[in-house]
Amino acid sequence: MYQFRITKQENGGFRFELNGIKMFIDDYILKDDKHLLKNPHKAIAYFDVENNLYGVSNDLINFGTAEEFHDAMARQFRMFATDK
Repeated sequence: MYQFRITKQENGGFRFELNGIKMFIDDYILKDDKHLLKNPHKAIAYFDVENNLYGVSNDLINFGTAEEFHDAMARQFRMFATDK
């Protein structure tokens, strides 16, 4: 299980943070050491590289867990954040 920093949001949902990637999740349950997304199509993730904000919605991709969504975003993050 990933050790996300999870914060309940005042306007509903949860903010997950890990290794520079932030995700907004509508709701989740813990199952088999994973954060199973109750509404995967409502999840969004973003990261910042050199003051540029990059984000993606899980609506079309539709990963089922926060861990899968985070891994996909981490691959994108590494593409943008590699040292030139």
